[in-house]
Amino acid sequence: MRSLIGTWRLVEWTFTVDDSRPTRPWGGDPGGLLTYTEDGRMSASLMSHGRPSAPTRTLSAAPIDIRAAAAAGYLSYAGSYSMDGDDVLHHIELSLMPNWVGTTERRLIEWAPSEHGFDLILSTPPTKTDGGRTAVNRLRWERLPLVSPASES
Repeated sequence: MRSLIGTWRLVEWTFTVDDSRPTRPWGGDPGGLLTYTEDGRMSASLMSHGRPSAPTRTLSAAPIDIRAAAAAGYLSYAGSYSMDGDDVLHHIELSLMPNWVGTTERRLIEWAPSEHGFDLILSTPPTKTDGGRTAVNRLRWERLPLVSPASES
């Protein structure tokens, strides 16, 4: 079995509703990092590259429309993970979306050959939207090479 352990960079994100043609969230060019550690911890951060810059040093001091755009173009959560067959379960402890704290998110795992070995594809199970339609998110990740920690001087 291939290992999830390591850090992954988002390559592609597609969103499909009711088996329609897939769309690409956030203009088709999101950024993202996903990390799984050996001790069972995980974190995921995704962002739109199209978010407006804040005219302030801190986000909390920015105008409300800038804060809203920053949050609307960002997704982040962290916690622990476990395996359930070929699926990974994300047990969420921290999240930008308050409703996700204390929940578990299932991700279906696929492996796709790539020029660097195998990419990780994580998909949500088909899920009902607030409007009653069925949606699936599919995210393709490439493994990042190990980097040496900066040495202290």
